[in-house]
Amino acid sequence: MTTVADGLFQYGGMPVGNSLLTNKIFSTPTKGRAWFVDTAYGGNGNGKSPKTAFSTMQNAFNHVASGDIVYFVGKVTEQLVTPVEVFDVTVVGCGNRPRHADATPTSGNYAAATWAAPASPVAAKALCRVIQQGWRLVNILWAGSAGCASIELVRNAESGDDERDASHVEVTGCRFAGVASTDTGIKFGSTSYTEIVNNAYIHDNDFQGCATAIGEHSAGLQFRMELIGNRFQSNTNHVTLGGYNAMILGNHFGLWTTTSVNLTGGTGSNVVTGNYLHGDYSTASNHYVAGTNDEWGGNWSSDEAETEVLNAITVAIPAA
Repeated sequence: MTTVADGLFQYGGMPVGNSLLTNKIFSTPTKGRAWFVDTAYGGNGNGKSPKTAFSTMQNAFNHVASGDIVYFVGKVTEQLVTPVEVFDVTVVGCGNRPRHADATPTSGNYAAATWAAPASPVAAKALCRVIQQGWRLVNILWAGSAGCASIELVRNAESGDDERDASHVEVTGCRFAGVASTDTGIKFGSTSYTEIVNNAYIHDNDFQGCATAIGEHSAGLQFRMELIGNRFQSNTNHVTLGGYNAMILGNHFGLWTTTSVNLTGGTGSNVVTGNYLHGDYSTASNHYVAGTNDEWGGNWSSDEAETEVLNAITVAIPAA
């Protein structure tokens, strides 16, 4: 199955003449289209092929419909909001693993994808604010800016066509490279969107050098987040997020400055297991703080001085 500019097609079956049998999966040209953005070499084309790529992500967002996919290379320097009433869009950064798309020599721009702030960013505006369900962001280097989140996940209190809700978002295989003392990698909530985002799926990402890798606005709680297989290193705060029924599994929580994991502020019942927890396994100075009724057994910790750690394995929630 291949995603192409005018729908999803399936190739295979008995050949017809010299061509393979082609079966169009969708009956309209507005489902599963592919769009291309090339900031390094792209002109101002129609976005339907690499040779006619859009030059900005905003142009792609102006054209996407639910179920579409956007491929991009180069360095996006925009602060955008995903389109209203558009769901299940995938944005894929091209390249092997996330790295800077402004690498030298200049040909290093060709197959890498960075999303960074413009030269004069709008204060407190995210690089990408997700406002509808089911968006998926893959293989992108996010380079935040002072006071800005790289990704902001929001939900309002409206219903019907007026509902804005980033629930069921997926962030996979990305790298968040902090560039300022007040940036956030992924932020839940904002001043104007006060409802709780559900079922965020955050897998296999790297967070390095952020002020806060994953955090929240004061009203930005989350329900049932899956935080699995991520790597946190040299952030001021790794995770400071009030949650309910979150699964935090198989992550590496390395060096940090102020807080590693603090899950207070939500309704609790989070499961924290199978992680590597660097440093003091205690609530001292908010290093590790559990939410209400959390379970924190089965994590690796070298802090044998704490009674909650037995044979380098956590057996209870951290204590003072």
